Amino acid sequence: MKKINPWMIFSIILVLVVIGLLFGKQITGYFVVTMPEDVAKKAIDYINENLVSPNTSATFLYVKDFNGLYNVTFFYQNQTLSAFVTRDGNYIFLTNPLKIGEKITIPQAPEQTIGNFLIDGASEVCKEDNKPIVYFFGSQRCPDCLWEDPIIKNVTGRFKDQISFHENIDTETDKEILLKYSQRGYIPLIVIGCKYYRIGSGKDAFGETNEAKILMSLICLTTKNKPLGVCAEVEDILNQIG
Repeated sequence: MKKINPWMIFSIILVLVVIGLLFGKQITGYFVVTMPEDVAKKAIDYINENLVSPNTSATFLYVKDFNGLYNVTFFYQNQTLSAFVTRDGNYIFLTNPLKIGEKITIPQAPEQTIGNFLIDGASEVCKEDNKPIVYFFGSQRCPDCLWEDPIIKNVTGRFKDQISFHENIDTETDKEILLKYSQRGYIPLIVIGCKYYRIGSGKDAFGETNEAKILMSLICLTTKNKPLGVCAEVEDILNQIG
């Protein structure tokens, strides 16, 4: 019986290892294990194809082991975020893991008011030159933004001596406000005095006339009903809000 050359066995094993590395795999025993970087790339590709806003993308930072999973850390819209991916790359979890025994604080959902606007009860009215600021974020590529833009410009024009209007169309200006009230950067976004905010337009729910009245009412709440003539036009809505 011919003896097996140990150097030949070693050479074969070495070749298999090199082939595994070249194809992004790591050979362990009899099993081929996907490399962490491959899993991370698959996860980031999935996030960019399915979960981020149009014309934006997440950028991979690093990957590490986490209790039998891969913790993939990435950068998206000025935030460092994490996803947890099974080692086979088939399942992804986008919430932070909770350790049993840790106390959980559930954030309180913001209160809602007219026009599907939410109320930021934690913030004071933000001002510029002692005037409440009204922010509008949109894009020329966004149909709902194009519908909303002339309405809010017409409404804010009636408050020109009482408010400061920041119209942000396809700009990076006031980005910290955008990400505070729309963490994923969704638009259109309206923020009235840092007290009332809404992602989306009123196109389908309210129409132009009612949308204008809703905006006027919420602005009046931040200007303390000034100017009187403008706010008198929506007195019925203001009485409903209380």
